[in-house]
Amino acid sequence: MAKRLRTTSVLAVVVMMLVGACSSSTTTPTPGVSAAPSAAASAALAPAVPKVPTGYAELDKALGADKPFAGKTVSIQTQWVGGEGTNFAASVADFAAATGIKIQIDSIGSSHETVLKTRIEGGQPPDLAMLAQPTPVLSYAAAGKVIDVATFMDAKKLSTEHPATIGLVTQGNNIWGIPYKADVKSTIWYPIKAFAAKGYKVPTTWDELIALSDKIVADGSNPWCVSAGGPGDATGWQITDWIEEVVLKTKGLDYYNQWINHKVTFEDQGIKDAFNKYVGKIFFTPKYVFGGNTGIVSTDQKTTMDPMFNDNLANPKCWMQKIPTWYGPDFFPDQRASGQPSKYVLGTDVGIFPFPTIDTAQKNAEGSADTLMVLVDRPEVRAVAEFLATPEGIQNWIRAGSAISANSTTPADWYAGAYKLKVAADIVNTAAGVGFDASDLMPGAVGAGTFWTQAVQWVQSGGTNTDAVLKAIDDSWPAQ
Repeated sequence: MAKRLRTTSVLAVVVMMLVGACSSSTTTPTPGVSAAPSAAASAALAPAVPKVPTGYAELDKALGADKPFAGKTVSIQTQWVGGEGTNFAASVADFAAATGIKIQIDSIGSSHETVLKTRIEGGQPPDLAMLAQPTPVLSYAAAGKVIDVATFMDAKKLSTEHPATIGLVTQGNNIWGIPYKADVKSTIWYPIKAFAAKGYKVPTTWDELIALSDKIVADGSNPWCVSAGGPGDATGWQITDWIEEVVLKTKGLDYYNQWINHKVTFEDQGIKDAFNKYVGKIFFTPKYVFGGNTGIVSTDQKTTMDPMFNDNLANPKCWMQKIPTWYGPDFFPDQRASGQPSKYVLGTDVGIFPFPTIDTAQKNAEGSADTLMVLVDRPEVRAVAEFLATPEGIQNWIRAGSAISANSTTPADWYAGAYKLKVAADIVNTAAGVGFDASDLMPGAVGAGTFWTQAVQWVQSGGTNTDAVLKAIDDSWPAQ
């Protein structure tokens, strides 16, 4: 099945507009998120609902004074739980109130993809569903399970407003999904004040990263918080993120895209080096990882960074975690336990730095995005889908300082003052190129299949079986 790959990904267009807005704030931070500027605070008083006309027929009807879809129920299955689930619920709440549509959210953090597949193949799909991987979207489309949104939405408008992502779910004149939320993956989280107290400097190169890791070990602690544990069946993607990051930073974007298409095999020396020389160095050096390599897979992704918060971040048991921008503060231990905003301030207590450069000639970053599929065609379902295609469909999540819209028309001032969005913008805008998560674009049997499972086997074996692991992944690649 053909799919259109881009040399710049989800964030290259979307995030470029954030830099000016995010870098100009002088307001005081509040717990859990960076401060929102006065303009955003004022906007927060208004419901996050687009103005009519929106350019989408069913959405305009839904927002009409007569509320033609009031009382109708639309179901949507997502992978977002905890703080992420709360933020998504807030994103649709104003629209639900304005239209009278009851939006039923099925938040399935564990085994989301498996549950969704079972529901779709069993003929009982939710009306809408979010997926992080474009490849399954296209697979469902090939099986006739997905509605072509170009049949009821303005395809030109949709494509124009999502220029960096729409191609990933477009085939000819068919558009099989609506890009929703974007993320930057080239990020490492760390305790700012504890770093300062120890005199640790944020590394900008691989050699500095290793030197810092060695220093932390010498000081009696573990430099890394690492997990490949879930949620549910989605075990191993964190390892593949590490591999993808290193490939982008050692071999470049063209090589990376050839790898996605299997023109470069997993057994190629560049991929083998990513496993053995770089990622293996972090995962398997004694005392580098809290819990050791055997704890990587058994550690729940939600709790990975908890040891960093030991003694309120004063005495971390691990100091760095590579995880995308969506992680915190939604999964900080206090917010996860209470459901209330974290007391830890991003940019003051917990910081994020770019994954360091390895080859100075390869300054690339990694990104990803979530796509909305329309699985059942009813007018009220169309209206909700169209709403989620607009900037307002994610506005309340942006107001929480924790999301990047895939819609390039999203007003830049909505992002102003959000610390982690500024970091994301800086990473993307200083990168030579941005690669979309490779495993998300590989065939499903590989990307979310053998790449994940064999990476887990590799970690559990302490990196002693690299050749066998890479051959197994190559052997699983579907015939062309």
